[in-house]
Amino acid sequence: MPNIVFFIYNISAIGGTERVASVIINELSKRNYNVHVLGLYGDPEKIFFPFEPDVKVTSLHIDHLKGVRKILYSQHKIRQFVNSNHIDTFVTVESIMATYSVPSLAFTGIRHVVWEHFNFKVNLGLAARSFARQVALCFADRIVTLTARDIQFWKEGGWYHHAQLVHIPNPMFLEEQKVNENPSKTVISVGRLTFQKGYDMLMDAWAGLPAELRKEWKLLIIGDGEDKPTLENKMTALGIHDSVELVGATKAVFSYFEKAAIFCLSSRFEGLPMVLLEALAFHLPIVSFDCDTGPAELIENGQNGILVEAGNVNKMTQSLAALMQDGDLRTRMRNHKSKNIENLELGGIIEQWRSVLQ
Repeated sequence: MPNIVFFIYNISAIGGTERVASVIINELSKRNYNVHVLGLYGDPEKIFFPFEPDVKVTSLHIDHLKGVRKILYSQHKIRQFVNSNHIDTFVTVESIMATYSVPSLAFTGIRHVVWEHFNFKVNLGLAARSFARQVALCFADRIVTLTARDIQFWKEGGWYHHAQLVHIPNPMFLEEQKVNENPSKTVISVGRLTFQKGYDMLMDAWAGLPAELRKEWKLLIIGDGEDKPTLENKMTALGIHDSVELVGATKAVFSYFEKAAIFCLSSRFEGLPMVLLEALAFHLPIVSFDCDTGPAELIENGQNGILVEAGNVNKMTQSLAALMQDGDLRTRMRNHKSKNIENLELGGIIEQWRSVLQ
C-alpha cells in the first residue's frame, strides 16, 4: 500500500478540521494504508482526537522559530521527512498550508493533494490564505473541496488551473441514533468559540426571544476558544446568563446531542459542518444560517430544519421561537427521513478518498 502523509497545522488542536481528518486517517489505516501525520505544531502526547495505533505521528516543533527562518526550516524538515519515509502521496490539510507544502515538494514527484476545509470565498482575513489557494491551483495535483458549490467558487476565482478539483463531502461517520421522544427543552450549538461560529449573533438572537421562552428553555454552547471572555461579557450585558451556558469542550459531547430538542448553527461561513451531520444522526431539528457553504446541502428547509438568511439575527430569533413553541413541528422534523445524507455513508466517502490517493 502507498505511504501517505497528512500535513496538519497543529496535531493537538481541537476543532472540526482535526476531527474529520482523524476519522479519514483512521479509516485508511484500518484498510492497511501506511499513514503518517505530520504537524507544524503540537505535542503527539496531547492529541485530542486519537489515531489508530499504526498511524505514525510527528511534529516539527517550530514554536521557537519566526519569520524566514521558520519557513526555511519547515521546508527543509518536510523535504527530509518525505524522503526518509518514502512518501508517495502528500495530503495538505487546509489550503493555507500549501505555502509550506508546495515549495517543499517541488521536483520530488510526490503526488500532492490539498484538502480545503472552508470555502474559496473565505480567507479569515489572511491574504496568505488567498495566495496559498492560487499556489495550490497552480502546483498541486488535486484539490479536494467539501461541497460541489465550492468547486464552482474555485473555478471562478482561480488565476490558473493545473490541479484537478474533486468534491468529497465530510462523512456521516456516526451511526443513525434512536429518536429521543422526550428531549429536554434545550437548544445546543457545538463549535470553537471564534468569530466564524457567530455565537455573538446567536446570543443576540436568544436575547430577542420572549422572556417566557427563555425561562423554559436553555441554550448550551459547547466548545472552547479565544472568544470566551467576550462572549461571557456579552451574556452579562444582554442579561441572558440565566438561560445560556458556555459548556466548554468535552469528549462527552454526544450526551448533549442525545438530550437536546434543537440544534442551532449560527456560523458566518463553513465548509461542510460536521456538527450538522451529527445533529442529523441524532434526528435533531436544526435552525441554521444559510451561510457558504454546507447548510443548504444538508438541511431540507421546513422538513428537517429551518434555513435562515445568512446573518439575519431577527429571522434567527423568529425561527428559533417558532420551533421552540411548536412541539408537533419538532416531532415531524425528528421523524423526517433526510434525503441529503444518503450519500454521506463513511464507507462510500473512504472509497472516494482511496481513488484520490491511488
